[in-house]
Amino acid sequence: MIITGLLLRQYSQYMKNPFGQAVHTTLNRFGLELRLTRNLQAARERERAERQLEPWRLLQHYDVRTVLDIGANEGQFAKLIRDLCPRTLVYSFEPLPDIHILLQRRFRNDPSVVPVPCGLSDGAGRVVMNRSTFSPSSSLLPMAELHRTEYPHSAPQTTVEVDVQRLDDWMTASGLKAGPHVLVKLDVQGHELAVIRGGINTLRQARFAIVEVSFFELYERQPLFDGIYRELRALGYVYRGSLEQTFSHQQDRILFADALFENIFD
Repeated sequence: MIITGLLLRQYSQYMKNPFGQAVHTTLNRFGLELRLTRNLQAARERERAERQLEPWRLLQHYDVRTVLDIGANEGQFAKLIRDLCPRTLVYSFEPLPDIHILLQRRFRNDPSVVPVPCGLSDGAGRVVMNRSTFSPSSSLLPMAELHRTEYPHSAPQTTVEVDVQRLDDWMTASGLKAGPHVLVKLDVQGHELAVIRGGINTLRQARFAIVEVSFFELYERQPLFDGIYRELRALGYVYRGSLEQTFSHQQDRILFADALFENIFD
């Protein structure tokens, strides 16, 4: 990563002098300049991908074989966990019909990622979802003012009906069993407690849970970190730390984090 950054800086400085510009013209004539630029851009993309993986490499030390990816969106977490743990089987739950199609397309050649076209809650049926123009911000809860202020691009919304069911019911119907090799990932924009309460039996048997927790209200009536911590602690989990955290635009507070919880089966 350091080498590529150095090359990019040197190349930029080189192009500022007349000799460098003359070489640039010659290389361009033979198409070499374009290949060099593409190679540098590709290297920069690889560095960016590596930086994104870095906070999550801790998961490689755990024997995770099955992931319940709840709130999958377009499969960002599924891609991450498959890159880190290639033998992992991922069930990705996404209720928005158009986003579920994108999820299916992304993993059409990867049988280890199974898209599931529904959301999870503490009950089953059809519910109205607030569909943000920025799809990862879509939620079953109304968006709070703080969210609209911090992320104005996500504020425009429509509504759409989606299917939801309880995690425990889905596990029973699918024939899957939770156990010490299962990780549950929750990123459901304020609907965490409902998902947890609909999946108590599953969570009691799983080993890890990664939950996007908020420290300030980004959705109306959403549970904050303390409430989620208490709920998971009652199921035998302890808080192990945060893998990533996001600050406000003013950098004056931490808005939310990806919290890692471990079931100690006490």
